Amino acid sequence: MFKPRAIFSALAAIILALVIGTQVHKQPAVASGGGCNPTSHNLPICPSTAPSKSASFLDPTATIINPTNIRLGKKVYVAPFAKLDATIAPISIADDSNVQDQVRIIASGTGVDIGPRVIMAHMATIKGAAKIGTQGSTGPFSNPITNAQFKNDIPETFLSFNCEVDGATIESNTVVNFLSRVGPGVTLPAGKVVLPGKNVTTNLEATSGSLGKVANLTEADVALLEGIIEVNEAFAKGYTELARIDLSNVQGINFAPVTSFNPGGLPQIGGVVTRDFTFRNRIIGNVVLEDSFATLNDKIGLTDKIGNGISLRADEGQPFNVGKIAGMANDVVFHALATTSLTLGDNIGYGPRVLVHGGRQVVNGVANGPQTRIDDSVGLAPNSVIFRSVIGNNSAVGEKSAVFNSTVAPRTAIGSRTIYADNGKISSVEW
Repeated sequence: MFKPRAIFSALAAIILALVIGTQVHKQPAVASGGGCNPTSHNLPICPSTAPSKSASFLDPTATIINPTNIRLGKKVYVAPFAKLDATIAPISIADDSNVQDQVRIIASGTGVDIGPRVIMAHMATIKGAAKIGTQGSTGPFSNPITNAQFKNDIPETFLSFNCEVDGATIESNTVVNFLSRVGPGVTLPAGKVVLPGKNVTTNLEATSGSLGKVANLTEADVALLEGIIEVNEAFAKGYTELARIDLSNVQGINFAPVTSFNPGGLPQIGGVVTRDFTFRNRIIGNVVLEDSFATLNDKIGLTDKIGNGISLRADEGQPFNVGKIAGMANDVVFHALATTSLTLGDNIGYGPRVLVHGGRQVVNGVANGPQTRIDDSVGLAPNSVIFRSVIGNNSAVGEKSAVFNSTVAPRTAIGSRTIYADNGKISSVEW
């Protein structure tokens, strides 16, 4: 953590400039047999005739390339602006898995095979020939007879924010943490967690905690993963039901589905409740934007005030209270855990592929601390992540950095490729 004014000024200037100026293989098996190809007939509901309780749902903004080479199981949710590219090799995604906003799956070699109950969190990337959650359920909390943590006798697998899996095998009952990477040929065994920002390039690094790249899965990890799975199953059902009422309900600025954790509803833009299914971005649910609709589309130089591929999705936690935006580049994502909100101040610059995620800070093992908030005049550089944190005014977060479970004082500059966690732990992003 650095506080000199000169460092802050230089980094903030760079960030704001970036913000304003960037606007025939064998088919893998799908769990539970069968599956659905997301061809035009099966979009956005896959298969189109499935009951809502078992259907998979793909947001209309998702990019699906070579759908006949893609198979989805039941209750799969594919979020806004995700990309599934099976041009070269097949992609298989089994039951109860989810592909969140801006996730990229680009298959090659023998393809990408994703097992059941796999969470691919916002902006994760999977590429090459990869296996995720298809084997290895022998980790420390995976036995349903001796430990009741897991539902349906199936463990979960979690690929966290902005992580990358490149030609690796990620066994079930694992976590690949935010801004971390697992490289070609590596197998991450069940029961292991890749630490934030780490680049795991050998099997020894993937198994030995003494090398500082992995740790053991905990019961708290397991509880969080089960909650995420249940929420995304509810999304598959809820968005399917909205689409069956009227396909325009799942496009542009629109409704959140009514669920046990969200009351539904529409965004408010400039004080006006707004529904516009033609809008190029996805703004969903109780998002309260201070800017008017016209302001969001005003030209600033050669770019719009907000770019493309943006997903502000208040369908889980809500409300999102967003002040006047300085600039928002392409592919920005807002989301929040259930029962939490987002508060974002005025004059914030959001760089490309920035993620701001709501959640309460964990204090003494309990998530009852401050909620995610960003104060006025903050610059967020490309590929930065804010989660369970408060960022004080006139601060800057560098490129490919993360602030996690922390409160950052005003006028703080956090450098590029930095993990700032738990109010003081600092480490580097290794790749």
